[in-house]
Amino acid sequence: MTRIVLDPDHSDGAPTVEGTGIRVWNVASAYEHSGYSPDEIVDLYPALTLSDVHTSLAYYYANIEEFGERGGDAAAMGQAG
Repeated sequence: MTRIVLDPDHSDGAPTVEGTGIRVWNVASAYEHSGYSPDEIVDLYPALTLSDVHTSLAYYYANIEEFGERGGDAAAMGQAG
């Protein structure tokens, strides 16, 4: 089962897919902003399964206010480091 984890010592504390280091924001951004389908995101991030992508998107939409509060800070949004 896919788990989303928050570790202040990894990825600047951004939510990531456990065991991959891939941030939820990166998955959501690929889906929302770049127009990739979940299947295409799996191709983009081979460490992810389709279940991982769907879990990431569900986490993103369930916690969208958390991502919105981070504003345009690239590090906080999971795009740096």
